[in-house]
Amino acid sequence: MRNFEAALRAAERDMGCKGIGTVGEKTLHLALKYYFAPDPETHERPLGGFIADAVTEEGVIEIQTRGLSRLKPKLEAFLPLCPVTVVHPVADPKWVCRVDEYGELLSRRKSPKHESVYTAMREIYTLRDYLMHPNFRICICTVELSEYSVQTGSRKRMKLDRVPEKLHAAQYLQSAADYAALLPDTLPELFTVQMLAAAIHAPEMQTRMLITLLVRLGILEESEKTGRCKQWRRCVSDIIGG
Repeated sequence: MRNFEAALRAAERDMGCKGIGTVGEKTLHLALKYYFAPDPETHERPLGGFIADAVTEEGVIEIQTRGLSRLKPKLEAFLPLCPVTVVHPVADPKWVCRVDEYGELLSRRKSPKHESVYTAMREIYTLRDYLMHPNFRICICTVELSEYSVQTGSRKRMKLDRVPEKLHAAQYLQSAADYAALLPDTLPELFTVQMLAAAIHAPEMQTRMLITLLVRLGILEESEKTGRCKQWRRCVSDIIGG
């Protein structure tokens, strides 16, 4: 695995070490770009009428911290040409930091929210038409980060930057088997949305999106109801089984 600390140092150097709130590319985006494409000569390369975050020997690297749907025009242009990896970070844990107008740290607390590949389902779902394209894959990066904001007025805060501190995991989703593996082995043969949500520790909205996505990919199918609750079960598939 590449050295994330080296990528973070390169990002800080690239930003000129101007500190939190530097105008331009944010620290999280830049650090991930250096992690997946360490050679700066591969950064910001023209391809198919767009500028790719990086073009490496492995193909295009696109870092998207939020709003994955905005990548659709690029994907339409890039996917016929070469492999594309979309990198999307999730924060766990996240530290909420408040600074004053001079950048001095005023407070730092741990957010009670925990992000994961499951809480990212709303973003992943927006790219559902591309998930099984042979040149497409998503990488969900779990990072520990600090989110900085400054108080600009009475009870008003302006977010400045999200600074990664550690990379804990990088999970690739490319094949139907990768998506099938998102279902815990502890699930019974028939399960409800509520049962799955409890098993993966995710809100019901994201869990419903996961189920809809897995149905679309031929991984799940609807079964009989228990009362008013729909039940779901795994499909029998040689692809998933392999």
